Amino acid sequence: MAAACLLSLPLQATDAVTITTPRGAPITVTANFPEGAGPFPAVVLGPGTGTMKQKINEVVESELLKHNIAVFRFEWAFYVKDKNGKPSDTDRSAEIEDFTTVLGLAKADKRVNRNAIIVGGKSRGTVIAWQVFRTDPTLKGILQLTPVCSKEGFTADQLYPEINSEPRPSLWIAGDADSACQPKTLYSFLARAGGAARAAIVIGDHGLATESTSQLTAELSTDFVLDVHKNKH
Repeated sequence: MAAACLLSLPLQATDAVTITTPRGAPITVTANFPEGAGPFPAVVLGPGTGTMKQKINEVVESELLKHNIAVFRFEWAFYVKDKNGKPSDTDRSAEIEDFTTVLGLAKADKRVNRNAIIVGGKSRGTVIAWQVFRTDPTLKGILQLTPVCSKEGFTADQLYPEINSEPRPSLWIAGDADSACQPKTLYSFLARAGGAARAAIVIGDHGLATESTSQLTAELSTDFVLDVHKNKH
């Protein structure tokens, strides 16, 4: 019900609002829209383990907005509750619910073309976005910024299951010095993808925070989103 109430609020570029998930946990959401009435294509981006205020997500968002694409970002419930909180690495159901709550908000907004939504995220956000993506056939593609494909204790197949049976387009961007996703491992994993999976290796570590790298990542991300909608995958 909280999400339904939010739909009447004028979400603008600088606004952040708090809504409640079905389990009763608060999450903070920002929704940025291009100028005009829409409806616009949209991207829902999940953050890493910490705050959504990560440079790479902000630069990507800015570039998407320039090309008339709405962007929804949010804070995980565990982070809203405790800035030093840590999520479970074995039970991700709470974060999946957080993400799907924001996705439902995007789908219900009249300024969004609900038939032109892409999901994605950064780091942990990529793992949760993948779970949401593979269970929602209405989503057109997935944008994965700094995926986790070679972190000790986890395999890419565990974090992104059934890559071989996913036909929809995806873009995976990792840094050449990112120990959490080494290029060789990412290429090997995506070689088994069932659809058009793109990989881009850029200069940087897991943050992709340098000005040149973040801007390049933003441009690659925007090109991908525009191409998905242009070709109506």
